[in-house]
Amino acid sequence: MNATVIHQLAELCAAKGIEHVILCPGSRSAPLALAFTRSNHFTCWTFSDERSAAFIGLAMAQQTRKPVVLVCTSGSAGYNFAPAVAEAFFQQIPLIIFTADRPKEWIDQLDGQTIRQPELYGNHVKRYFELPQEYLHADAIWHANRIINEAINLAEAEPYGPIHINAPFREPLYPAVNEKHQTHDTPRNIRTIPKTQSLTEGQWNEIIKSLNTFQKILVVPGQLSANHGLIPILSAFHEAHSWPVAGDILNNLHALPFHCRHADAFLGQMPEKLKTSLKPDLLITFGQSLVAKNLKLFLRTYSPREHWHLQANGDTADTFQSVSQILPVRPDYFFSELTTRLTNQQISRRVYSDEWLQHEVKTQDHIDRFFTKHDQGEFAFLRNVMRALPDRCNLHLANSMSVRYANYIGLTAQQKGVSVYGNRGTSGIDGCTSTAVGHSLTS
Repeated sequence: MNATVIHQLAELCAAKGIEHVILCPGSRSAPLALAFTRSNHFTCWTFSDERSAAFIGLAMAQQTRKPVVLVCTSGSAGYNFAPAVAEAFFQQIPLIIFTADRPKEWIDQLDGQTIRQPELYGNHVKRYFELPQEYLHADAIWHANRIINEAINLAEAEPYGPIHINAPFREPLYPAVNEKHQTHDTPRNIRTIPKTQSLTEGQWNEIIKSLNTFQKILVVPGQLSANHGLIPILSAFHEAHSWPVAGDILNNLHALPFHCRHADAFLGQMPEKLKTSLKPDLLITFGQSLVAKNLKLFLRTYSPREHWHLQANGDTADTFQSVSQILPVRPDYFFSELTTRLTNQQISRRVYSDEWLQHEVKTQDHIDRFFTKHDQGEFAFLRNVMRALPDRCNLHLANSMSVRYANYIGLTAQQKGVSVYGNRGTSGIDGCTSTAVGHSLTS
């Protein structure tokens, strides 16, 4: 085993901006653990339980939006990363997973800690890589460098996601007594320039022409990472064109005064006649999943004439069964451009927006009255906790009910810069683990 090559690969990770490495115990992964801990470029964290370790790495990557490295030994240890890997895949969170492995000839020979590790996470990673088993030839060293370059570049390419690198090692796994750590040349770093997504003048002309045929336009953002630059853009757009925005707390747009974050509450009790009046002609969506069940059911039942989804890269989900056009752009670019390009301010659009806002205001008043009469119980306790959140903190919620509670309670207008994260629930009970992780990292 050529330790020099492994140390060079660790230095390449540093050159690409990776800062955090999560290490789980095990002998087979010793070459990787030594390479990362001997470098002065990383903050290394050690956790004995792989499942918890993976969620901690997930939370770090979720908040920093930078890849975090996970390292484990051979055998079933890597399977314990799987719940967090699946969560990272669907939430588009960058993780670099290194699973140490035994030499190929010992797989299926009843040797200890050996399982079939290639493609361990199936379709829940962006891509699977395997490092060379031997580094005796210069081409193998070149190949290993190329693999790490490709893997990290792919993890950081939108849509972000986890990458699995299997690393077979022969013994000896540890350096000899008195063996010194050598210095190395700077590893080759293959860089990529991020793609810029924009529309041509002809495409914009078609969009504006089409928009002028719609009276009722509804914007529904899904789950988003905190993007404080998007809020002033949407505010300026709403001031000019008055389109309603409806969603839940995971879209991190709670600072918008016109955001209908209680749509899930009032749509669940609304008579059909009022729902019909709120049916959009055009639905514009962006972001990921939406927890608000009644809003999802409303949009599936009262389908818009057109549904445009904004997504710069990756596959588009048809959550509301109505997607008619995919615009490969970011929402900040789209609404910033649209603010000045769209000049037709129709009265009917403002009336439609006011309808949504009236229901939002009534629901908020109802919630406020509820808490004046009910100052005990878990619901009131959660409200007190949310009201006590400091400015610019991170709140991590598990899937389903905790998100609905937080969405119903809401954040006050005075709470600045609170970023909310949540699970998709792909990992079942592990939502509880992820919540604890979010708390431990942000407290």
